[in-house]
Amino acid sequence: MSFVKPDGTRFHFYTETFLGTGTNSIVLLDRSNALKIPKVRDLTSMPEEYREDEEYINQVNREILESEKAIYLRVGHCKGIAECINISQDGIRLALYKRGDLETYIESEAEVDQSRKAGWILSIIETMLHFHSSNILVDDIALRNILVADDLSLKMIDFGQCSLLPLDADINAASDNGLTAQADIFHLGCVIYSVVIWKRYECNLFVRGWVMPLLCDLPNVDGFFCGDIIRNCWSAESLNMVQLYCAAQDSLKHAMREL
Repeated sequence: MSFVKPDGTRFHFYTETFLGTGTNSIVLLDRSNALKIPKVRDLTSMPEEYREDEEYINQVNREILESEKAIYLRVGHCKGIAECINISQDGIRLALYKRGDLETYIESEAEVDQSRKAGWILSIIETMLHFHSSNILVDDIALRNILVADDLSLKMIDFGQCSLLPLDADINAASDNGLTAQADIFHLGCVIYSVVIWKRYECNLFVRGWVMPLLCDLPNVDGFFCGDIIRNCWSAESLNMVQLYCAAQDSLKHAMREL
């Protein structure tokens, strides 16, 4: 199977420039950076009866990448987001983070100490605050969408599913087909819990029809490091990111002193 770059160049997954792929995009090595392009299949050798459906998928993937470009343009520079080198017709050129994503890191590396976890958790919360302050709902908040930099700082990536709200909208009252600020905070709690227990944990509200589970149906975090923060995320109906960030700062400041 071959694919097509925005400039029309065809390539295969087994080329040495290939770094990874998702549902809607492909990431290629571009010198010392990563280039994210839409996942566009080469249809030249495809039977005619299949082309219309495949071209529709190709166009959707192009539009999703254009949406992601708009996300990067609105958020600007943020230390907790993968560095965007530039945006062009070629795609989104990003800094290359060779340590990979946090899910793989947790699976393959020794568990970090509590002070490191505290720094990571506050960093992720601060980055989510930046998104919500920019009137962006993130949606796909997961370990696989957080990269580990060489200095062990964390960088969020993959914003194709984000919802870019009008700048004058009230993000805490907005809903985009079920996606809300409260849903973002709930998924953030799952990421924090994963960091604390050093194992992936997910509870996807999209799969549940955006219905939040009861606290009694979620893991018990009584006595856990960051247990109060996690519980706040999972009881997010009356909580916003500003409140969560302020509470996390107070809760984690002692653990952070050791870092």
